[in-house]
Amino acid sequence: MSSSDPRVHKPRTPKAYTDQQLTFLKSHLPYVDQLNDAHSEFERRTQGSIRGDAKKFALERAADFITTFGLPAEFQGIAEPEPRFREQIYNWYKNTIGRTRRKLEGRPRSSKKVTEKSAQNNITWSTNLATPTIIPYSQGSTPANTLKPSLSTPTPQYGGYQPNMPVASTSGSSANLSVNISLASIRDAFLSPAVDAPSLSSMIQTYAMSKASRTPLTTVIDALFQAISIAQSSQATSKPYPAGDPSYQLLRRFIEVSSYFPQSVTHAHSSGTLAGPRALQMTIRKTSVWMPIGFNPDTPSPQLSMVDEMERISFDRQRRKDYIQWARIHAAAIELGMLGVNGDSNNQLVSGRSFSEVMARDSVWQDDEVEWCAGIFIVRAIIRTGLRGGPAQRQEYEEILSTYEGRWKEIKDETRQALVTEALLAAKEDLSNLDKLT
Repeated sequence: MSSSDPRVHKPRTPKAYTDQQLTFLKSHLPYVDQLNDAHSEFERRTQGSIRGDAKKFALERAADFITTFGLPAEFQGIAEPEPRFREQIYNWYKNTIGRTRRKLEGRPRSSKKVTEKSAQNNITWSTNLATPTIIPYSQGSTPANTLKPSLSTPTPQYGGYQPNMPVASTSGSSANLSVNISLASIRDAFLSPAVDAPSLSSMIQTYAMSKASRTPLTTVIDALFQAISIAQSSQATSKPYPAGDPSYQLLRRFIEVSSYFPQSVTHAHSSGTLAGPRALQMTIRKTSVWMPIGFNPDTPSPQLSMVDEMERISFDRQRRKDYIQWARIHAAAIELGMLGVNGDSNNQLVSGRSFSEVMARDSVWQDDEVEWCAGIFIVRAIIRTGLRGGPAQRQEYEEILSTYEGRWKEIKDETRQALVTEALLAAKEDLSNLDKLT
């Protein structure tokens, strides 16, 4: 029988590391040969209270390994080489700690596993294979609810999305998560409380490294936007959202996920934990500019059929909804400090969000009411953070709010008028509270 036959058992060979590489790996296991209470750094993290901390440590060591020695030859030319090798290093730490601990505690390998291994190695395959019997069956006899292994897990429905529901988190292997990772699967992972931050981070890393781009996280930000939009829609159709605006909770989740990024994840020259916030900042800046459809005063608008006109209206309506949704995400990012993540002082933080302040001042003077609606969310976030106080600052805020209030009377769309009403009243209340603190 050919050695390529998938039925032939191929014993797994141990991973070959050089003495120098083994010395590097073992340098992070300084106490594994002692019988006292001291443990290796990896083992200590497995017993800590932070979920995924040990895996994060192992993946960081794997990144150091790649920086020092490069990828092994067997990982050259295969799909997703770096994530697979990092997972191999993680398994090495896990298995080494387990074997050493069993030896120290006098727990040899169970006889059952030894017997099963021996029996597995003694299996012989006959080359005289009988012709299989083909049994006809009726296509309609299969039950409708039979679960087929080839079918993927159905996409969860978010009509009653509750991100704070008590579902146990499970940290999956990145090898399993690398299967069919797409924008939709990342979006669903953001929404699912069953996917913890390390697992979601591993998914994003695998997805980003498969993209030959200097800005590989742009699509991930699109998935985050879709997740927030779904949660926002659920809030209007189900019971009140536990944390108020879903933008805040899902952006906090994105911050936590980004904290697990290794230095190999790079977006626009920002790497590691700064790559995620950098990608969000760039997308917010891009989506903060409103562009009307087909705006060209020198070109007469074409005559459209009724169907085409309905499609155009529907498309334009969705663009306006998305623009306001991005403004709410923008506002949440300001309040969470994500637009000044590199700042060490208030001055640097103010500089990092100067674009937001310009947008807040200028939006109210634009022609389209959708920009007024978006701008008031930014104004409220700037007032709530209140990095700069004083009478002059308060007077500027009051003038801006007065201008927005004048625009409120001109808004024709009832939904947008309701949004501006709520944000405007809240901004005035926040301004009065800010005055009490200064």
